[in-house]
Amino acid sequence: MANHLRRQIREAVGTKLTGLTTTGSRVYQSRVYPVQNTELPCLLVFARSESVEAESVHAPRVLSRLLQIEVDAVTKATADLDDTLDQICKEVEIALAPPVSGGLMNLVEDIVLRSTDIELSGSAEKPTGVARMVFEVSYYHLDSTPDVAQ
Repeated sequence: MANHLRRQIREAVGTKLTGLTTTGSRVYQSRVYPVQNTELPCLLVFARSESVEAESVHAPRVLSRLLQIEVDAVTKATADLDDTLDQICKEVEIALAPPVSGGLMNLVEDIVLRSTDIELSGSAEKPTGVARMVFEVSYYHLDSTPDVAQ
């Protein structure tokens, strides 16, 4: 049995973002531990929330889901912190722009960037920054098969 579509999508987003110019292979999914300096700059990928609606009334019902995928770009720098975060955001937005390719294409109907929040802090030895991008992912499945996209 395959994993839930939510997990498949989160993992496909992580795969799609691996190998970008600025963050390289430093892409972590559902990470709860602090990021170390040697792991920066990096991307953190989370499936944060999801809404579900029935699209049909007869069993098996078709369910439509809107999944919020959060991609956090995390970096430290002594100069040009904003520029580095903007570059990472650009790379992520291009990688996830429709039409999505690879395994992600077979799972989702659409993916749209909904918001970006940027936080900067000077409390560490080097200034740190996080750009939090929220993507809305729409996908469909039958209520009896939450692991198979429709």
